[in-house]
Amino acid sequence: MTARSRRTLHFIAAAAACAALGAGPRVVLAGEEDDLQREIDTQRVSVADLERLDELKATGDEITLLRSWLDEAWNLRSKHEYDQVREVLERTRKQADLIRAKITASKLRAQATSREASLADVRARIARTKKALVDAAKRKKALESAPLDKPAAGPADKPMAPSTDKSKSAAPGAEKAVGP
Repeated sequence: MTARSRRTLHFIAAAAACAALGAGPRVVLAGEEDDLQREIDTQRVSVADLERLDELKATGDEITLLRSWLDEAWNLRSKHEYDQVREVLERTRKQADLIRAKITASKLRAQATSREASLADVRARIARTKKALVDAAKRKKALESAPLDKPAAGPADKPMAPSTDKSKSAAPGAEKAVGP
């Protein structure tokens, strides 16, 4: 092979390589467009999931902003501005993470409020029980000290009539003899 034919061969090989590289990005761009479209669609579905998770409606504004960013990403994709689409999609991923965090925080806040209300009820019940216990102790003390201060005339305090039963001995401590 001559030097000229080698140069021609190198030139043809370089041209073929350039043509392959030039055609490659178009194929990659088409695949990239499909990937971006798929990711946008996936994130739109996840927005519906986020709305379902947000039972307390704590993130309405953030979800609206997320939807507008997804619309913006869709418009940029249709204009073939893929770098900007990737930036917007990254922003939407971060926004979705923020929304998830806010939903979790709102649920935990509601749970804490519920538990604080339960705790307040229990504390009020304990306070009522303590007060009732103190009142009962005061009544008991008053009842115990009442017979010592002034005896109350009750049925047990009345003098009894002498018994006519002969089985009882007149002398205290005397026992009745038992016969055979």
